Amino acid sequence: MGHNITLFSGYNQSENRTTNYCLLILKMLYEENPKFLAEFLNNLGGENFGENVGVKFLQQEKKKWSIPDGVIIQKSFSIYIETKNFNWFYDDQLENHLRALGEEEIKEKILIALGRFENDNYKNEFQNVKNICKTKFKEEIKFEAVSFEDFVDALDKLSDIPKNLKDNLEDFKLYLDESDLLPRWKNYLDVVNCAGIPEDVLDGNVYLCPATGGAYNHGRSKYFGMYRNKMVEKVAEIKGIVDILSPEEAVLLWKNTSEDDCDIKTIAMEKLNIWRPKTYPTRVFVLGDLFETTFMKDSSGGMWGSKKYFDISGLGIKNAQELSIVLKEKKWSDLF
Repeated sequence: MGHNITLFSGYNQSENRTTNYCLLILKMLYEENPKFLAEFLNNLGGENFGENVGVKFLQQEKKKWSIPDGVIIQKSFSIYIETKNFNWFYDDQLENHLRALGEEEIKEKILIALGRFENDNYKNEFQNVKNICKTKFKEEIKFEAVSFEDFVDALDKLSDIPKNLKDNLEDFKLYLDESDLLPRWKNYLDVVNCAGIPEDVLDGNVYLCPATGGAYNHGRSKYFGMYRNKMVEKVAEIKGIVDILSPEEAVLLWKNTSEDDCDIKTIAMEKLNIWRPKTYPTRVFVLGDLFETTFMKDSSGGMWGSKKYFDISGLGIKNAQELSIVLKEKKWSDLF
C-alpha cells in the first residue's frame, strides 16, 4: 500500500525523501491551480498534457446522440516516477513499471526516470526501454529521462505563480542543491595559479599537479582558468581529471564530456609522458581548446593559494569561448 505525500516523510533512504519532496511540489502545484501542473508537465516532456490535467468545461459540445448545453470532463492520466540519486537505472525495474502501466485502463500514461544525470547525452540512452514503448505498447506509454536540473528548469518556467508557492519552490531547489542532486559544477570556474608552469598549459594544453590531496585537491568544475601576473589569461573547458598512479594504472576522477572513459585516460597518459615522464602519482587535467581573456585580479597582491573558484552561473555563457569574451569585461570583485 502506498504512502501519502507529506511534509514530514519519515523516510530514512535519501531517494525516498527526494521522491516524496518532488511529488509534494507537484501536489502543491495542482492544489494551487491545476494549470500549473499542466504547464509543468508540458515544460518537462514536450508533450501536450495540459488538456489531461484538471477539469475541462465545455459548452454546446456536440456528441453522437445529443448536444448538451454544458459538459464537465475530468480526463485521467497516470505518471510513474522512478527516482535515483545517481545516473544509472535498472532496465528490469523500468520494464516492470511499463508492464504495470500497460495494465492500467487509462489513456494517458508516462514513465519518468528522474536521476542525477551529469552528461548531456542521457536523453539518447534508455534505448531498450524506448523500444519496448514503441513495439510492445505501440507508443501508448511515453517515456522521459529527466534530470533534477530538467525538473527545476520546468518549475522555473512556470508563469504567474503566487509568492507562497514560489518560496516553496526555492526551498525545494535548495534541498536538491544541498543534497548534491543539481550539477553545480557546471557553474564553476577553477582558477589555478600557473605562474611557475605556464608551458604545460600554453603548449601542452594540460595542467599537471601531484595527486597527493591537500592544496592539490580540486572540486569538480566545468571550466579551468590559467592565472599569472594578476589575471586569468586563458580559459578552457575541463574534459576530465585523471590520476596517473603508475605506467599501468590510471584512475578517472570525473569527466565533463561524453567521450569514452578510456579515451580520456589515454589522452591523460600521453600528456604525462610528454610533460612529466615517469612522475607518479600525477593528477592530469585534460583540457579543451584554450581561449584568451583578461580577467583581472583587482585587489592588492598576488593570488593567495594555488586555486580559487568563481560562480559564473549569472553570466549566461554556454562554452569556454563565450566565457573568455564575457570575462574580458569583468574583474575578480565582480564575481567574488
